[in-house]
Amino acid sequence: MDFQYWNGFADEYDEIVTDAFTYGRRHTIAATLEKYASPALDIADYGCGPGKLLPFLSQRFRQVYAYDFSDKLLDIAKQRCEGIRNIEIARVDLTGSVDELPAVDVIVTLNAIIMPDAKPRLQFMRGMASRIKPGGHLIMNVPSVESLLYSAFRETEWYRKQGSTPRKAESQTDTSSLTRPRLLAQGILVRGSEPTKHYLREELIVLVRDEMKLDLIDLVKMEYDWKIDFEDEHVPDWMGEPFPWDWLVIAKAK
Repeated sequence: MDFQYWNGFADEYDEIVTDAFTYGRRHTIAATLEKYASPALDIADYGCGPGKLLPFLSQRFRQVYAYDFSDKLLDIAKQRCEGIRNIEIARVDLTGSVDELPAVDVIVTLNAIIMPDAKPRLQFMRGMASRIKPGGHLIMNVPSVESLLYSAFRETEWYRKQGSTPRKAESQTDTSSLTRPRLLAQGILVRGSEPTKHYLREELIVLVRDEMKLDLIDLVKMEYDWKIDFEDEHVPDWMGEPFPWDWLVIAKAK
């Protein structure tokens, strides 16, 4: 994921990207933010993109800081938030030093830490954690390895129920997201045309504890409908729970 990539489709972001705030079942992101919101607290959105979350945050927190590295996405965010006085938007490379950014009570980041290279990923995590005030909270949404593999299983079941033999159903299943073994072992899977980092549940437990030095409060499934996951309006009715999901991490600074 690079600067040119995100700038390249900034104008089509809302149509192309399935964001967790808008499309998550049961409005899990909104409900979680409500739990930790207060007009006496400040929040930062790390990787705010076109700013779809920002008006919601501005109504629930004292001050909202929004950061991203795509100037075109930030232009859209500024237009979306025009006239809202408690939002400050800035272009920041969150994989670099963030020591100059203000410490806040809550940080939210939605599917932003998805770059395939481990070094900038870890720098993003460590820097972000360092800007949470003592006792403050992190709300972090990331893609799930387990869910992607589970979706492949359900797709195979779909073909089998349509009459395909088990072997044919397996051959019909879309495996274009699967990468070379060494990348797959690190949770790097293709979404669209880009290699994208996905996370295991246990991996997140270790990262929160050892890299971000935070206390894990909860690790929950942020579910999507099957129609969203498959990008298909004709998903059969029998394909219900369990639904596909992202991981949602809630952690606390010591």
